[in-house]
Amino acid sequence: MRLTGRNQGPLKPTHPFSTSLLLILCLLVTASSVAQLPDIQWANKYGGSAVDIAQRIILTADGGTALAGYTSSKDGIVPTQPSRDYWDLLVVKLSSCGELQWAKSFGGTGYESAKDILQTADGGFLVLGETNSTDGDVTSGYGGTKDVWLLKLDASGNLQWQKRYGGSQMDIGNRIVTLPDGNYMLLCSTASHDGNFPGNRSASGFTDGGLIKVDPNGQVLWTRCYGGSRNDELFAGAVVGNRMYLTGYANSVDGDIPPSQKNYDVWLLCLDLTGNKMYSKIFGGSQNDVAYVMAAKQDTLTLAGYTTSTDAPVSGAHGAQDGWVFQCSTDGKLIWQNTLGGSEADYIYDIYPMANGSFLLAGATSSPDGTIAGYKESSDFWVSMVDRDGKLTWTRNYGGEAAENCFSVAVNESLQEYYLAGYTESGDDDFNASWPQQTDIGLIKLKMPLLQNKDSIVCDPAQFVSYTDTLQDACGYDSLIVTYHGVRNDSLFTASNRADTIFVGDVYNMPEIQKGMYWIPAAGLSCDHCAVVQASPTETTVYTAVLPLDQCEIRDQFTLVVLKDASVFVPNAFTPNGDGKNDRFGPLGKVPGKYDLRVFNRFGEMVFQSNNIEQRWDGTKRGQPEPSGSFSYVLEYLDIYQVKQTKKGNLLLIR
Repeated sequence: MRLTGRNQGPLKPTHPFSTSLLLILCLLVTASSVAQLPDIQWANKYGGSAVDIAQRIILTADGGTALAGYTSSKDGIVPTQPSRDYWDLLVVKLSSCGELQWAKSFGGTGYESAKDILQTADGGFLVLGETNSTDGDVTSGYGGTKDVWLLKLDASGNLQWQKRYGGSQMDIGNRIVTLPDGNYMLLCSTASHDGNFPGNRSASGFTDGGLIKVDPNGQVLWTRCYGGSRNDELFAGAVVGNRMYLTGYANSVDGDIPPSQKNYDVWLLCLDLTGNKMYSKIFGGSQNDVAYVMAAKQDTLTLAGYTTSTDAPVSGAHGAQDGWVFQCSTDGKLIWQNTLGGSEADYIYDIYPMANGSFLLAGATSSPDGTIAGYKESSDFWVSMVDRDGKLTWTRNYGGEAAENCFSVAVNESLQEYYLAGYTESGDDDFNASWPQQTDIGLIKLKMPLLQNKDSIVCDPAQFVSYTDTLQDACGYDSLIVTYHGVRNDSLFTASNRADTIFVGDVYNMPEIQKGMYWIPAAGLSCDHCAVVQASPTETTVYTAVLPLDQCEIRDQFTLVVLKDASVFVPNAFTPNGDGKNDRFGPLGKVPGKYDLRVFNRFGEMVFQSNNIEQRWDGTKRGQPEPSGSFSYVLEYLDIYQVKQTKKGNLLLIR
C-alpha cells in the first residue's frame, strides 16, 4: 500500500488555523454562505509507479468515498493483473479519513477505463466504462473494438457480474442515470451500426449518442441512438418529472440535430421515459462548445463544460478556451450564461448544485490570469462557486509545479466537505510527497470548519472575555470552531426538569450535572459530585445542585418525591375538543405494578382499554368520536405490596 506519506496514511495540514484565519472565518459566517471559501483539510496521492487516474468520485453510505478510473500500474495500491499490458479499470474505496480500504483492478491485455460509479442499495457498486480486451477477466464481446462495459461489485470490491454492450465499432459508456422505476440508463458514445446499436445514424467513423436501458442485473430492456451523420455524444443526464434530459455535444446538422448547429455546439436532448424525443436544442457560438455535466432542478437545467466561441450566446470570453456554464429552462430557453477562466485552456468537468441555489464547479485550468486565483504551475485543480444567477462568488486553484486535472467532485453539504478527484503529477505544494513525481490519483478534501457558539456560566458576563477554540474530528483534522461567550445563569435545570416521583426503595438517576458541580445533602445519593448520580432516599427530599465559580456560586433545586404507596386520582369528566386542556380521560398519578383501565358506554360496550397509566382515552371508539354523555370505568392496579386495588366509577364526556 502506498499513500501520501508512504504508508502512514493521509498527511495532516502543515498549516494549523492561525488567529488571522479564525478571524476571517468568523467574518465569513456573517456573510452569505456562497461567499465562504473552504480550506484544504488534506491532499493525498494514490497509485503505483505508472499512471493512475480517477475520473469519478462518489460519497458512500459509510461516510467514505469511492473512486473509479484507470491504471497502468502493477504495484503500490494497485493489485497486480498478469494480463495487464495497457490500461485497466480501477476502483478505489477510502474511509472518511482518506485511508485506503481496498483497491480493485479489472481488465485484460487491451484498454479498460471507468467513467462512472454509483453505490447500490446492497452496499455494492455499479461501474460503467469501456473495454477492448477479450482476455483476462473480461467477458467476450465483439472482438478487437471498444465496447461499453458494466460491472457489479459487492461492498468489498469483488466482482459479482459484468455485462458488455456494443457492436463491431467503438462504443464507450459515459454515465449511469438512475431511473424512477428502479432501472438504469447508460449514456454511451457509439460508432457501431449493429449489436446493441442498429439505429445509429452516424456515417462511418463518426459517433451517435447511445442509450441502453438496463435492469438492476444489467439485462438490456431497450436501446436507442440519437444524433446525425457526424460526431454527436451524450455525457450527462438527469430525470425531472416524467422527462429525461441529456447533454453533450453535436457536430451534425441533420438527423436529431437542429440544422442551425454551427461547428461543435452544446447539445440538449429531451426525451420521455420510453425514449421518445420531445425536443433537441443546441447552444453555442461559431466555434467549439461542449457540455460535460448538467445539474437538473424542478424547472431549470444548468450545464457546464468549455467554449472557444466569442459570439452569441457566448459572451465575456477570457482566452482561447474558457470554462462555460449556462442555465436554461426545462423547455430549453436560455436564462443566463458565464465564461470563466483566463488566457490559456480552462475546462469545467463537474458541477454540484448547492442547497442555496449556487453551483460548485470543478475542472482544470492552465491560465494564470482572468478569473483564476491562486495559479500554481502547468495545469491545476480548479474549483469555483457561482451564485444562482451564474455570477462568480469565489474561485481557487490547487496543485503543484507539475500537471493536475480535476475530473469529479463529491460534496457532503451538511458537513461543508468537498472532495476533488482527478490526477496529479506534482510532488510539492498541495500534493507534497516524498517520492519522485509521477501520475497518481489526486484527491483533495476541502473543509469549511463548522462554527458554533457556546455559553460559559460566569459570575459577571461583563468581565468575561470571549475566546475561540478549534476542535478536531475523529481523523485528527481541524473541524469545529467554537466561540465561548459568558452568561449569567441562575437556573441549572429546565422548568420541566425540577422534580420527579419514585416509590420508596426505587433507585432514581438524578439529572446530569456539569463538571465542578455537587449535590447537597448527600444523604440517599450514590455520589454527591459525580456527573451520573443515583438517588434512593426514603423520604421526599429537596436536593440542591451547587456550581462554584471564581467569585460566586449558582444554586438550583430538584425535588424527588418519595411515595409510600400508589398515588391515583381519577377525574370525573373530560372535554376532548383539541384545545390541549383536559382532552383525555385517565387516572393521574403513579402505580408501582400491574395496571388495567377499561371504559364502557351506557350499553355496556367497552370503548377503551389501557395497560399503561400514561395512555389515556381520547373519547373515540375505533377511531370515531363518541357522543357526549355518561360512561363508566373499571380501574385495577397493584399497590406497593403487590395487592390488587380496584376502583369503579362514572365519568362525563363533554363536547
